[in-house]
Amino acid sequence: MRITEVEPILLRGETTYQATSGAEEATDNGDWQLLVRVATDAGITGWADVETLAPAAVAIISGQGMSVLGFHTLGELLIGENPLDVARLWDKLYIGSAYYGRRGIGMQCISAIDNCLWSIRSQAAGVSLARMLGGRRRDRVTAYASTLFRETPDAMAAAAHGYVERGFQAVKFGWGVFGEDPGRDRELVAAAREALGPARHLLVDPGWYPAGWKGEWRPRSRRESIAMCRMLGEYNVGWVEDFIHPERFDEYAAVRAESPVPVAAGEQVATTWEFERFIRQGCVDVIQPDLSRCGGVSVAIQVARMAEEAGIDLVPHSWLTHLLTGYSLQLIATLPRARFVEFNVSQSPLTRGIAGAVFEMSADGTVPIPDTPGIGVEVDVDFVRAHRAN
Repeated sequence: MRITEVEPILLRGETTYQATSGAEEATDNGDWQLLVRVATDAGITGWADVETLAPAAVAIISGQGMSVLGFHTLGELLIGENPLDVARLWDKLYIGSAYYGRRGIGMQCISAIDNCLWSIRSQAAGVSLARMLGGRRRDRVTAYASTLFRETPDAMAAAAHGYVERGFQAVKFGWGVFGEDPGRDRELVAAAREALGPARHLLVDPGWYPAGWKGEWRPRSRRESIAMCRMLGEYNVGWVEDFIHPERFDEYAAVRAESPVPVAAGEQVATTWEFERFIRQGCVDVIQPDLSRCGGVSVAIQVARMAEEAGIDLVPHSWLTHLLTGYSLQLIATLPRARFVEFNVSQSPLTRGIAGAVFEMSADGTVPIPDTPGIGVEVDVDFVRAHRAN
């Protein structure tokens, strides 16, 4: 079997990322979205999504490369290769793009391609990705609703009640107005906790650049971070997520040592080398690799081993399309201990339309993990064709 095509597909939507002042749902990135499709001469195709600067990623995958190793485009490195040689191809992509990649957009594109290759490999074997990775330890996992903070306590309470009515046993509120006013932050968290009740999990993602999505950056001091964690501890928050500059591993370790709330992070971390340092320095209680950013399935399975050795939990960050949820669920199925899968309830029409929702939540708040060849998610090719921009 040989790779015949590596295709970046740029999709254009009509909505933009935004929080909401009322209880109505927020919206994730709805203006641009990148998909990657890897095709083979055996008729097996892998699909993946990637959260990155989508128009630029198209050039990295299929634009004009240079003659020197380290400056190649990712597509030219793969044509004619055997897609089953996943580990060797990861190294080839990393070295072939080393002078412009290694992290950021280059690694995010490698992540998507790596995910495609793992999907192809499991489809070729006729098994689900989880079985390809070593076997299923579970067939269900609890889902948490992942959304943005609302602007008022009343709106927070109404939104939280809505997630309870839908059957969620856990909810994560993030970003939005959180971080602008510590007094309001407390009121918003208190309203969410009261609405969810004591038995449900409340998770908080304060954002590592408060108000940054509005174009500002007001980083927290160490004292402010610790004070915030102590405040969240008063409301039995299950974890506080990704609230420190991603390059400050020392800061994560210092704040974690003082925080009464478990610290979760890792969506900004990429490659096994970086995860190894992050975990060994004692930065987190919950590690959160994002399979569309970290280096793909190949990196995530190594992070899972590191997490097990360190005695910490792994919960993938998966705030994107159903494709990323599908890959994340397959990884979760293999873990010795699995707490949650992140459910992006704030999908825009663009991210929601790429693949049909195949994950139906049961009354107990859990969702089934597909056990069909690949990841159990089908792309809506008609939707993709209608929204394609390149």
